[in-house]
Amino acid sequence: MKKSILVATALQFLLILNSCSGSDSQPGGTPEEKGEIKADYITSFFINDFVVGNDNTLYTIGQTQDEKGYAISLKKTDLDGKETTLKNLDLATYTYAKLALTENGDVLMVAKGNDSPDQDKIMRFENNFSGLNPFYTMKPISSPFASKINLFSICNNNDNTYFVFDLNARNIKRVLAELNGDVLVAGSGKNEIKDGAGLDASFAAVTKIISLNNILYLIDHVQDPSTGIYKNSAIRKLEYVNNEWKVTTLVSATNGDHFSDITFDTKNELYVVNAGKGIFKLNLQDNSLSLFKDGDLKVRAASGRGVFSSFKYTEMLKFKGNDIYLLVSGNLIKISDFQTKFAAAEK
Repeated sequence: MKKSILVATALQFLLILNSCSGSDSQPGGTPEEKGEIKADYITSFFINDFVVGNDNTLYTIGQTQDEKGYAISLKKTDLDGKETTLKNLDLATYTYAKLALTENGDVLMVAKGNDSPDQDKIMRFENNFSGLNPFYTMKPISSPFASKINLFSICNNNDNTYFVFDLNARNIKRVLAELNGDVLVAGSGKNEIKDGAGLDASFAAVTKIISLNNILYLIDHVQDPSTGIYKNSAIRKLEYVNNEWKVTTLVSATNGDHFSDITFDTKNELYVVNAGKGIFKLNLQDNSLSLFKDGDLKVRAASGRGVFSSFKYTEMLKFKGNDIYLLVSGNLIKISDFQTKFAAAEK
């Protein structure tokens, strides 16, 4: 298992390095080149997930390599683009790590595993990131037939509670850490995408959860186990209606397409990343998708580093005020006042 992870990681690093070397040379001009966008900074490594703190500090987690070998590294990037490694973790245990922030800015993490000791825990980085300790341990399922809890994704509901998806049990639970408890929200345990309320609803693999006004929005996938091809990829809504949690599918992608990220901007408009096709807006009134960006992306930071890619290769994105954070072709790019810069680049 560990050997296969290392081989895959090596290939991923080669792809990222090739992308970076090509993207630095291809724009071939100054930041004033026509169509080029000025970025605050660009950082690159194999990033699994990232979050942005209230002070606009960027926290990223993903695979790195140094003289000691491969690791999962938590890094921070300040407003000037200075990147600092905060903590290195075991690759095999934390390969699939995902992050969340508490109300006071602490960094939380979940990581699905294969019988990992931490796969049933929400972990917290403590003591100025020198320590990683359990923030909350999920209550064990009282059944001799139950699989071990395996947390795959997490969301802060902005009320000191958190929603998590258990990949083994195929359900979503709400964690009330201050009360030392968690409650089942929805999920039949069947590996399928099926709408309904509570135990009548089913989930396959919820890779992303976000929250707005106590309504959750999810990305849920069904993949062919032999080929890895996406058979169904859905944006779904989970809301509390008439004293029960109701799950509704808003839009689905088929024929191998899949959604890789969802996020809200400051106007509460929902953006969806359709991998290989670009960034779209999802109208929550009629569940229609409209294209936001799918063309060339040319950016250059003040350091001189540049990226020449396409919005089609966006993997993740987030908004913070008037700033946008894009993970594109292995490069995490911050662009402040992005609307003005996007408009200028199109002239």
